[in-house]
Amino acid sequence: MDTIIIIETTKSGSSRDAIKAINRMGYFTVLITERKQFISQRKEFPEVHQMIYVKKVDKETIQEEVKKVLKQGKKVRGIISFVDPFVSLAANLCNEWCQTKISAEQLEIMEDKIKTREYLKDNSSSPFFGVVERSQSLDNLLKMSNITFPFVVKSPVSKASKDVYLVQNEQEFNKAVKAIRNEYPSQEILFEEYLVGPQYLVEVMVIEGNINIVAIVEQEITKKRKFIVTGYSVCLRMEEKLFNSIFCAVESVINDLGVVNAACHLEMRYVNGIWKLIEINPRISGGAMNSMIEEAYGINLVEQTVLHYLGKQVTLEKKFKTFIYTHYITIESYGRLLKVTGKNRASKMAGVREVYIKPRKGAYMTPPISMGHRYGYVMASGESPEIAKENAQEAAKEIKFYLEPVL
Repeated sequence: MDTIIIIETTKSGSSRDAIKAINRMGYFTVLITERKQFISQRKEFPEVHQMIYVKKVDKETIQEEVKKVLKQGKKVRGIISFVDPFVSLAANLCNEWCQTKISAEQLEIMEDKIKTREYLKDNSSSPFFGVVERSQSLDNLLKMSNITFPFVVKSPVSKASKDVYLVQNEQEFNKAVKAIRNEYPSQEILFEEYLVGPQYLVEVMVIEGNINIVAIVEQEITKKRKFIVTGYSVCLRMEEKLFNSIFCAVESVINDLGVVNAACHLEMRYVNGIWKLIEINPRISGGAMNSMIEEAYGINLVEQTVLHYLGKQVTLEKKFKTFIYTHYITIESYGRLLKVTGKNRASKMAGVREVYIKPRKGAYMTPPISMGHRYGYVMASGESPEIAKENAQEAAKEIKFYLEPVL
């Protein structure tokens, strides 16, 4: 039986979409997960044919599980992950066990923000950055680095805006470093200049060295406690000069990293006529991104990524073009969820393609300090980007969360 092993998933979003796609493609799906609650929620994963719980996902553990699957008489055709920090691990194992040609070393670089900056330090898209060593004193660091406030401090393995801080002064810098060191005592810490300008997410697939930009998505960022992306607008049309410039910037980054076969996404900010790399990640963006691209272009990107990683023919042709905007919902209160209302009303409003509510009754909810604290989204279409945005935001107003305060 042709089998694909998936390392980790989330309950929803791109990684879950990938398992559903693999199932539709006719493969036997084996999910290996560290998340014990998934075992108790087994019935909620009908597209997973076999679920395996492990205490820790590492190379040795996965290899042992692969051997067990093979002893069951199954033929392992691929080992894949769409979840950090397991993407490069899966790619390495897939190359080893399935003789694929994924750029695993380059994916591993992307998983570490310091390694990425160091590889790209001479690239024109690289911002000014520095590194705080594990035991380094902060007293003279700022003077030695020549960086000026404000700037950004982050963990090299941060994801979804977690462990990322905008610091305005020395006191905030010391506080941010202390917070990251408490969370990750053995890690170095990255700091880099704060860049101002519109930000775009670029979904890329590299096939035998050929760079394909699948989608460009403008991001709307809310800065309160943290940087939280609350809106995504798929760019169906972009001025030719601007598109050519972003393609050149992406091409330069991909070539400097040496990527030959991989899917990834870049977050680029347009600063005074120059594209700057905020970060690059070794997979499709999470959340609603796969659904957005499918609604906008008819391309299921996670399915095409799986095909690419298995060495099969990939189709990235756009079947149609539809303006799509996704508005993410956050709250400004603390408490446990009693109920949610308005989902059905929102679903029936103009242009709405999808309404997703994340938390269950009893979940503890907070204002956003990471992207994980976005509690749902409304995806909508429109005759223009502006109308698509208006449709999504108007429908989102119907969603109400009722919380029980927690003392």
